[in-house]
Amino acid sequence: MTRGDQPPDDQAIRGGSSSAVPEIRDLLLAHTSAGTLRIVLQQLTLRDEGREVGVHEVIDAVTDVGGNLVTFSLRASVHGDPEDSARLEAAIRRLREDIAADPARPIDSLVVILDGDGRHRVSVDSGLEIPPQDAAAHLALRDGAHHISHESPALDDLRDRLAGPPPSLLRRGRDLVRGWLRPSG
Repeated sequence: MTRGDQPPDDQAIRGGSSSAVPEIRDLLLAHTSAGTLRIVLQQLTLRDEGREVGVHEVIDAVTDVGGNLVTFSLRASVHGDPEDSARLEAAIRRLREDIAADPARPIDSLVVILDGDGRHRVSVDSGLEIPPQDAAAHLALRDGAHHISHESPALDDLRDRLAGPPPSLLRRGRDLVRGWLRPSG
């Protein structure tokens, strides 16, 4: 399977709200740079023959750099600060508790997408069997690179909305005339 395949049908988008999401946003924004369009946080539960053996975590920022979409990992920065790391873990734990509709079905994939315009999406998936050696290339992985390759039109639209409206024709004409009238140095 390739990373471009669709996720299993079991994926559910959660439309409800949780006080943990704004806390996660605020915490992760402190680790981003100017031009960040989207932050993607994903935790994939790793299993070996049905037994949980760890978590593969991605925290990526999708950023506009000179008109190009680039992804930067924020994971080392966030977890490099013990206080931020502990706050993030507590917020994710609260988010998981808020969305756990059926405790008998564990959340194998938790994805939090935070857009620069304040919008967010949270999705969960159950029933995944992701061995540790397959985590970095599993079809359920939704890192920054996945968003750039599969959601670039939406990211371009987000970039345009965050940039604001283009200057009016009158303003562009006025700026052009002012440029002509400025003495050259």
